[in-house]
Amino acid sequence: MPIESAQIRAERLLIELCPDNAEFKKLTAKNRTEERIDLLRQAVAVLLINGIPTAVIAKILKIGQGAVQYHARWLEKNGKIVKPKRFAHWIDAEQVVI
Repeated sequence: MPIESAQIRAERLLIELCPDNAEFKKLTAKNRTEERIDLLRQAVAVLLINGIPTAVIAKILKIGQGAVQYHARWLEKNGKIVKPKRFAHWIDAEQVVI
């Protein structure tokens, strides 16, 4: 099995999440619509759960690393993802199973 970089894996996951090019353009747009924010949080959650570092997520989604961490904290606060320990890295986050 070949070694896959985090960026290639992130791009593959985003293609699965947004198979339509129009959806991907909405995701990387600069506006602040509720639809874009929801799509952005969904993408951040999927990428974090799959162990993609926040720096790579920021580069792929064309947003700042602080914005990625903000959405990650929002997802954690709202019960979508959880870190195993308080000071764990975001790449260790797991999906909350209800």
